[in-house]
Amino acid sequence: MGLIARAKARDETGRNGPLCGRRHLTALLVTSSVLGGVSLILPTVAKAQQQITGQAVSFNIPAQPLSSAINAFIRASGWEVGFASQAVAGKQSSSVNGSMTPVQALQVLLTGTGVGARISGPSTAALVTAPVTDSAITTDGSTVLQTITVAGDGIDSWEAPPSYAGGQVASGAKLGMLGNTSIMDAPFNVASYTSKTIQDQQAVTIADVVANDPSVRVYTSGMGSSAGVGDSFYIRGFSVGTYSVLIDGYGGIAPDRIIPVETMESVEILKGPNALLNGYTQYGSLGGSINVVPKRATDEPVTRVTTSYASDSQFGTHLDFGRRFGENEEWGVRANGIFRGGNTAIDGQSAQLGVGTIALDYRGDDFRASLDAGYVDQQTDVPTGAAGFGFSSDIRNPAAPDLSKQIYQDWEYSNTKSAYVLGKFEYDLNSSWTIYGGAGYRDFSQQSLSTDIFVNDTLGNATATAYFSPIEGHSASTQVGIRGEFDTGPIGHNVNLNASYLFQALDQQSNYYGFTSFDTNIYDAPTVARPSTAGFSDNPPRYWDVKAPAVTLADTMSFLDDHVLLTAGVRYQQIGVDVFDPDGSTSQAYDKHALTPAFGLVVKPLDNLSIYANYIEGLQQGPTAWAGTSNAGQIFPPILTQQYEAGFKYDFGTFTATASVFQIAKPGSSITTDAFGNSVFSVNGEQRNRGVELNVFGEAAENLRLLGGVAYTQGTLTKTDDGLYDGNTAIGVPRWQSNLGIEWDPQFAEGLTLSGRMISTSSQFIDQANTQKLSSWTRFDIGAQYKTESFGNPLVLRASVENVFDKNYWAGVDGGWATTGTPRTFKLSATVDF
Repeated sequence: MGLIARAKARDETGRNGPLCGRRHLTALLVTSSVLGGVSLILPTVAKAQQQITGQAVSFNIPAQPLSSAINAFIRASGWEVGFASQAVAGKQSSSVNGSMTPVQALQVLLTGTGVGARISGPSTAALVTAPVTDSAITTDGSTVLQTITVAGDGIDSWEAPPSYAGGQVASGAKLGMLGNTSIMDAPFNVASYTSKTIQDQQAVTIADVVANDPSVRVYTSGMGSSAGVGDSFYIRGFSVGTYSVLIDGYGGIAPDRIIPVETMESVEILKGPNALLNGYTQYGSLGGSINVVPKRATDEPVTRVTTSYASDSQFGTHLDFGRRFGENEEWGVRANGIFRGGNTAIDGQSAQLGVGTIALDYRGDDFRASLDAGYVDQQTDVPTGAAGFGFSSDIRNPAAPDLSKQIYQDWEYSNTKSAYVLGKFEYDLNSSWTIYGGAGYRDFSQQSLSTDIFVNDTLGNATATAYFSPIEGHSASTQVGIRGEFDTGPIGHNVNLNASYLFQALDQQSNYYGFTSFDTNIYDAPTVARPSTAGFSDNPPRYWDVKAPAVTLADTMSFLDDHVLLTAGVRYQQIGVDVFDPDGSTSQAYDKHALTPAFGLVVKPLDNLSIYANYIEGLQQGPTAWAGTSNAGQIFPPILTQQYEAGFKYDFGTFTATASVFQIAKPGSSITTDAFGNSVFSVNGEQRNRGVELNVFGEAAENLRLLGGVAYTQGTLTKTDDGLYDGNTAIGVPRWQSNLGIEWDPQFAEGLTLSGRMISTSSQFIDQANTQKLSSWTRFDIGAQYKTESFGNPLVLRASVENVFDKNYWAGVDGGWATTGTPRTFKLSATVDF
């Protein structure tokens, strides 16, 4: 059965919030552990699915457009009702008047619309475009709508998937060229964090959102580390950077370094390689991919203002406006404007962020189209460096510096400007076949004056190497395809044929790396005068061109009334790279191609249980030798990985638990020192990551929501030169990662929500010899929000503290270079809806 989520209900004031007065507090024993909590609450959730009752409520809902009527029902009943806009567009509701149970009222409301309701909890429902059979009248006079068995009917290929119970995650995600897919129908481990989570956690960039996932760790955070690649992460033990983040399924056009998630409807994480689904990405998609879905106009008007504060003195304002127009509300506009700036929680550091986005869309019966455009301007003074910190080989376990203390110089800075546009369309040839396509473009420029720091001894004495780096670039991405459904006997087919093309051009000046160096100390940094950059050009020459055309064919076959789903597909991908010398001559070039197949199987022995397995490959541009190595700038051939994965997903109605095991193998890379003392970057050997993941999300009990899990990853080096490091643990792969987030709506205080989160990471090695490592760490975050009114308008006040105990820790390590975590940070915000 397809997993259909429920949109968060609104109370009588129209604001999103806990349904106080309706729910009661259950045992908090679930907080002891994720698995212990699951075992305690599952009987409660299962019983709630079987016994759907409700007290009579007075309804007065006139006949009107169905979308508006559903929102009126939500306000009157306090229920959570999820629906796709396309499913209710152009439909009129029946009037509902008098005292009746919410179930009875919903039945009357939907009469004659051709839309049905799936009831999956005591106060949750999802609308589907399928009629419900006659209702059953219980002995107490209440009406129960029969649960409908559907296969993904609640999720279409255009709208963002609706929220799951609790509102923190969505019921599905975009699986690249396969389109929006229910979590229960996806043969992969996927998580989609909603705009509600983004807003409630006061997230600014992707790094703030992925902190909820135990399979992901943040290597650098864009607002503070923008002298590097901005936001960068590890998924399943492999590096993933912002260069590989997709916007609405399109690669190469996301803003550079900083992706402001406040303008996004969701942040989707697909774990594991994904060449078939998303094709070539420039850097780092071997462990997974991240897709962001822009906000678009909703059925309900949006006029929202948020003001915010973050320590030390970061102040911000966010304006969000959305409307639909036309006889059937087919036209939509959504505009967002953001500005924040001031000093961060790191001494001497300041950051500014300016964002403007607009989303236009049209949704007709047969034709749908959208246009998204945005501009991002981000500046950081005294950023926390590009690569982080390197260490002398005799430093076994370096102590992390004080995270709030200034280490870098006052004259260091980084500035990035990005502009992007993406247009998409879908046209239904008939009820079974749809053609689709789109094109996007991005232009960006960045400039940095910063340092890399190499630590020489345990006292923190170090050498800082300065560089000046102007970079410019542009890229274009386009897709066109056709998808359709047909049957061959008892087998159903969902076929998708897709052609795509990605072009990227990069202008970069790398000759200014190491133009000066000086002594420093990471525990007590001296002040050093700004070095002269006189005569340096900020007009970089062309560095490379990348051309990446591809053709993909996939078929999802369904058997036994959709209880078995088998996906098989193959992508033909070509990657052509030309690297240029400053004089314009070609210094390196290659033109490679690859066939990357994928297979996925989902078996559903029960309507709410999915057992899945997959084989899929990953493909990305080969690595570039790091600056500072003797072969700096050398580009290696494309890298191919393979993943085997199996797992299960169980939906208890308002709460879901998943488990998976996986193996990913890829060619390894390392930096070694030759006999002459030169550092050499090379690709050799193999890194094999094997792991187990447990995830939970949703409403574990009334008034209580859980989000998180545990990940165990064993990263092993194999096939190294002469077997020297075979069997050793791979650099930067911690064995254990765990996250547990809790939200609780206390019954004694209407409108109040309390939250807490624990993020824990075990130790990780710095070198292939496994003689140096970073210590394990655990971070705690707490928060609260209060929903009230201001002059008759819904008002939400939020407060949180990240890294409550001000723990000093290393965030991660990549290629032997480590980055620091984030210091204790206080956040406040107020959101008003007009």
